[in-house]
Amino acid sequence: MNRSLLGKSLVVAAVCLTGGLLWTGVGRGSAPAKQSTDADTDTTAQLVTKVTGPDPGVFGTSLEGAAFDAHGQLYFVDTTAPAGQPKLMSLDLTTQKISDLYTDTSSMLNCIGFAPDGTMYLCDLKGRIVKFDPAKSTLTNVLTKLGHSAIVPDDMAIAGNGDMYIADYQGSPTAPTGRILVHHADGSTDIALKGLAHPNGIVFTPDQQSLWVDEDLSGKLDHVAYQLSSPAATTPIATEHTASYLNLGANAYSDSLTTDGQGNIYMAVYGAHEVLEFNSAGLRIGRVEFPDTVPHVTHVAIQPGTNRAFATASGPGGGYIYTFQALAAAPANAPNGG
Repeated sequence: MNRSLLGKSLVVAAVCLTGGLLWTGVGRGSAPAKQSTDADTDTTAQLVTKVTGPDPGVFGTSLEGAAFDAHGQLYFVDTTAPAGQPKLMSLDLTTQKISDLYTDTSSMLNCIGFAPDGTMYLCDLKGRIVKFDPAKSTLTNVLTKLGHSAIVPDDMAIAGNGDMYIADYQGSPTAPTGRILVHHADGSTDIALKGLAHPNGIVFTPDQQSLWVDEDLSGKLDHVAYQLSSPAATTPIATEHTASYLNLGANAYSDSLTTDGQGNIYMAVYGAHEVLEFNSAGLRIGRVEFPDTVPHVTHVAIQPGTNRAFATASGPGGGYIYTFQALAAAPANAPNGG
């Protein structure tokens, strides 16, 4: 993978991927932007409801995957729920009623994504992407490995043409074996990008021209687009450009990513009871603070057509849904979060 930046004079070609997605080059001729050091709190999240009590195990409760479908229904998962306890749930924002949709004895569901036809897909940290059938309340395997290589799907972003981009949660700063996989709508799967250290959150820019990815072990927010690797190259390749280096603290890690309709990015931070806000260039512009009692903030979703943001957060007391005002509205009639 070529991480070098291109010269300012280079005209970057655009390319249509096999699934029809158009990407362009970014980050030409500039150094990676540093995160703002302004520690002032811009927004305070407000509690909506408590979802569950403490889960057993070393990690405790880990509520995850907040996601709205195109109709504005909020879904989320409990990654650490024990066998028989609810693992996929929904919340009625009017009545605050929680509906239990699925459980089993072994899965560790960690993210939710909606295809253009409304089908729900989920990541299972046990090594698979699954499809949920709400009528039967069952999961069907969609992807369990790439060739002979195991996968650890942590998050996904689904394009308008049905292609699914998956953060393969592997690697470390000294052995960056993490990948971004693309599971095409036709059923084939490729590696879009290699050389990452625990890629966690992944989300499209609003125009679906590129992706934002964070690496929770190297503390980076990366912009990924197809661009030329050198002035002599003729074929664009997936290229990572680090937009922001993160200073989160010793026990905090970047988690899932979400964008609004203006391209602002919302990064949940696991271990620091906060959501960091970045503009469309990847520069930090704000912070949302959560109570110290819920340090594990994992995912933000913005209700379609509004700027009402909702986040999954957990702590020693259990798992909760919080809300705050996003910087801009999410597009109407389109899924958000996951």
